[in-house]
Amino acid sequence: MAGLRRGGTSGLAALAAAAVVGMLGVSAESARAGSADNCKKPRSWVAGSTSLCRGTIVYGDYVGDDYGADTGQFNTTRFGMLSPTAGDQTYPAGAEGTADLVRLKIRHTRTGRLTFHALLSGLQTPTQTKLAVAIDLDNDRSTGGGQWGALPISSDGWERLKVFDRGNPARNVIRGQIRAPHTRIIRVQAVTVNAATNQVMNIAFRRRERAAYGENAGNATSDPAAGAWFDDLQAIALASGDISRFSHRLHLPRMRHRRTRPALLRPGFQERVYRSDYTIGPGEGTSYDGVPGRGDGGGDVTIGLEQAFNFPGRYQPYGIYVPDQPGPHGIQMVFHGSAANLASLVGQPGMEQRFGEDLNRIIVTPEARGTEGWGSDISERDILDVIKDVKRTYPIDRDRVFAGGYSQGGYITYRTAALHPDMFAGAVDWVGFTGNASNGAPPGYPGPSYTAGAVGNAIDLIPNLLNIPTVMLYSEADELVHYFTATAMRDAFAATDNVFTFYDHPTAEHLTFALLDDWRKEAAYSADLVRDRNPARVVFTTARFLDAPRYGIRHDHAYWISKIRLSGGRHAYGTIDLTNEGCGASLVDLANSSGSGTDPVPWTSTVQSAAGRTPTSGDAVLRGSLEAVSALRIAAPRTCLEGRPISYSISSTAAARIAISDGRVIRLHPGANSGLLAP
Repeated sequence: MAGLRRGGTSGLAALAAAAVVGMLGVSAESARAGSADNCKKPRSWVAGSTSLCRGTIVYGDYVGDDYGADTGQFNTTRFGMLSPTAGDQTYPAGAEGTADLVRLKIRHTRTGRLTFHALLSGLQTPTQTKLAVAIDLDNDRSTGGGQWGALPISSDGWERLKVFDRGNPARNVIRGQIRAPHTRIIRVQAVTVNAATNQVMNIAFRRRERAAYGENAGNATSDPAAGAWFDDLQAIALASGDISRFSHRLHLPRMRHRRTRPALLRPGFQERVYRSDYTIGPGEGTSYDGVPGRGDGGGDVTIGLEQAFNFPGRYQPYGIYVPDQPGPHGIQMVFHGSAANLASLVGQPGMEQRFGEDLNRIIVTPEARGTEGWGSDISERDILDVIKDVKRTYPIDRDRVFAGGYSQGGYITYRTAALHPDMFAGAVDWVGFTGNASNGAPPGYPGPSYTAGAVGNAIDLIPNLLNIPTVMLYSEADELVHYFTATAMRDAFAATDNVFTFYDHPTAEHLTFALLDDWRKEAAYSADLVRDRNPARVVFTTARFLDAPRYGIRHDHAYWISKIRLSGGRHAYGTIDLTNEGCGASLVDLANSSGSGTDPVPWTSTVQSAAGRTPTSGDAVLRGSLEAVSALRIAAPRTCLEGRPISYSISSTAAARIAISDGRVIRLHPGANSGLLAP
């Protein structure tokens, strides 16, 4: 680390960092990388954390927590029944989220001023949001204090109050400054205010807070004080009018001498925030109604589950649980359901224990740009960026990354794992929407036909999960994901060579697994799975309409195959099924069985398991089929084909070109193709 040199980490901070290194199993290099994300312009941070970075205080707030006081109203109008807010204050129409504090920086200048720089989620006009700052000049809570002028809040100890009432919408910031006091330590408090209503919406320096909803999802919707957006303590304090508990001490000599004391990575349930490279209209800020996506309901738009993005701006939150044991950790993705959010499952005690502590996995729930992101386009971009942020921040075993999700999140699980199969070791799916409510519908079924916010029918992509063992839990009494769609998904898996277990719960309904908080058998199923980095056989179905080039997303690669080009139209699927014997990798021998049990409610199971493995020859043999594929590339080193004569036997429905990365090319014509490609 930087030691005691100017601008570096102080000796005490270095010792503290070393303690966390030991606790989390982080290398010194990783610890420096983790600390670096809490600097002046952090790429990501734990919400509620405060750092001293080369003399600048940098506080990173929660995103999506600006709901003001809890006055006893039950707020379900913003994000739905499963994502209640603790605060219940509102903005004027069209100004949603404009007082959502993202980051607050305080700097001691060489000219003797304290400057304040408040970054907001979105700011539309210069005067719609205020930043109020109270300073306890003598660091003595027993002197001074009182109401903050015309604002409906008070706190103890302060002697100076300053309100900055003009911002810069082009940069989403409010700036201001005061003369620095001639003392060593002062205490600072700060809030953002909706100028139109004079309501305080967001409080700074809240430290790490736990969303109450995540701890007790079953009862949260009947409790107006339980929120899902990490705003509970803030809402309670603003309702009482006293915000004394939220403050931060500034050591002015350390600021003047440009010291650094980074916030430390800690275990537990928290919100992280990262800066995205992408925004969508209207740009920064929040949209309670949501910006419509491509998933438009697909037949019956009255269902109310169409795709929409509530967080269009750059600063994106996600829920995370870090186990209290050394790394490297696995990752368990838990994509949230419709009308739910980043805290809905990841913070439940059972989930934390079964998948977090027992399996030493970091549990991650992307917000995915809103309650109805559905995992495509900018929602998919969020998922990929969240995984990237976790991998670069924490010590991760990249061979133990698992997809998983509930309801809408179950659909996202199928879609994400199928279109990015080389990322995952396995998948866990709870009552996952299958992509179309008509999947498996009996003849004459009178119910509505809809695809909700899905872009792509998940059942069409199931063969892609050949190398990703998958466990699924479904309910016969499910009122939202019809059971015949669940059995259609089971049958789709059974028609492949995939390894899977399908659990049927006759008495369960849609929320049974979340309410009973069990998670045992699915955690046990995935406990020993490891990613197959280089499988002998790759099956991959894709289509251009699934891509999102504007967000850097093209589903044109899997394992040792890349640069896939399709011969059909935009909505036409193309499929690759190729087996490479060159490295002598093995193929799974399947066995079918069934089972039964009682946890958390009675169940039966359909199981297709790996009974053993048959090794391939090790010869440079390439065989299989292409359907509606015009070109692809094979990585020669990964397939052990480099510089060897390749014997190939491949059927194709179209003329196609297979480029071997060592410069050779196999040209296919429609029909059966076989031959020997010289080295």
